[in-house]
Amino acid sequence: MIVGIALAEALLLGIGFALDQPLLGVMTAGALTYALLAYRHPNLAWVLVWLAFPFAIEMVIPGGHALYVPTEPMIALAILAWSVRVLAGKPIRLPRSSLHAPLAVLAALTLLSVATSAFPGLGLKGLIAASGYVVFAYLYCFLNCHDAATVERSVPWIVGSGAVWGLFGTIRVLQQGLTLQHAYGAARPFFTEHGVYAAYLAMILPLALLFALERRGSTRVMYAGASLALALGIGFSLTRAAWISLAIVLPLTAALWFWWRRRLKPMALLAGLSVIVCCVILGVGAGGRITKHAGSIAATEDASNLERFNRWMAAVEMVRDRPLLGMGYASYPHMYTQYRRKLIITELAFVHSGAHSEIFRLLSEGGVLGFLAAMWLVGAAAVLGLRIFRRSDDQRARLIALASLAGLGTYAIHGFFRTYIDLEKVAVPFWAGLGVLAALGREFDPADGSLSGRTPGTGT
Repeated sequence: MIVGIALAEALLLGIGFALDQPLLGVMTAGALTYALLAYRHPNLAWVLVWLAFPFAIEMVIPGGHALYVPTEPMIALAILAWSVRVLAGKPIRLPRSSLHAPLAVLAALTLLSVATSAFPGLGLKGLIAASGYVVFAYLYCFLNCHDAATVERSVPWIVGSGAVWGLFGTIRVLQQGLTLQHAYGAARPFFTEHGVYAAYLAMILPLALLFALERRGSTRVMYAGASLALALGIGFSLTRAAWISLAIVLPLTAALWFWWRRRLKPMALLAGLSVIVCCVILGVGAGGRITKHAGSIAATEDASNLERFNRWMAAVEMVRDRPLLGMGYASYPHMYTQYRRKLIITELAFVHSGAHSEIFRLLSEGGVLGFLAAMWLVGAAAVLGLRIFRRSDDQRARLIALASLAGLGTYAIHGFFRTYIDLEKVAVPFWAGLGVLAALGREFDPADGSLSGRTPGTGT
């Protein structure tokens, strides 16, 4: 088998060079290698996607379709390999979860909205991509993260990769100067939009902070350093929505951790990190720039704020026209020009963009029914996560549940001001967080009456 694989790899490379397409040959050979790896070692393949997706760049393939490379091809190959693995082995028994019903209802309503949309092709394409993220991140984590120890082994990779990106953006901004233009492009060309970059870092920051509070010695220092890198990256990205989300989520997370542990001394670590972040910001002369930008959150003359209100009002008009199922999944950017208010015209009014709010995107594209299904899913996740945190006998499960809730909470708040859930840099950590909560919550989930006590899940 090994000899056959080696010959196949050599053949693919040879064909690529013979056709004067060496890059295509290398990519095809790499895809075969990754597919085999995903079949033999699914967990390693999953981690590789986590490490790779921040590097993904949008590419247009023949036919005019956009593809995030290498992430989306890797996800497709991983799902294909896992499917073959399942077909070759025993059937999977999908355990019940209180998250399955709202997720299924949301998917069904989204499909109905696509069927009745003016852009069914775009909606179907977007729904297929979203389904890939759900299968790869939510379903895989749900089936395989059946105990906290399994999840904990991935934490250093998750926090470490996030810290690297935090340092990357921070260094870029400090080298170029803290201006809106440089801060918004802090992590380009990989994170083309500063909000996506900050949302990704903000979902990881609570995990890094909580593990810094829990660990001791050199391990605590490493997690504290990672937390510092993440916080600086978010700060220098000048993303106001991310600042608001952390200002709300982190104090609540710290309060819940203190209620659980009743230890005040480690809390000094949070204060120390806050002081260091402030000192770095002031030391590089960025205090005034950040203060001014933070003060523009409610500024009525700010072009970004005006355009955000404009897009929200357009979403309201769409809901009035189609209240139940909305305009259809992924249709908002194409419908916006028909509903744009002529009284508020900014330089951003003609930009092809979304609703600038996950709330208004859900309402305009999925209608009231789709919005209620999404809120059901969010509420069920919050209840399940808190149940794990309060009742689990496994201390690691309680810690991971709190970190997952906090990470999802940052996006829930951030998402009120922006829409990123269709991008893999947000979709993968978001759905993975939900999958981890669903997996760890089987012991306490009233939806699964067949489970009593701690029962390992059925992996792929």
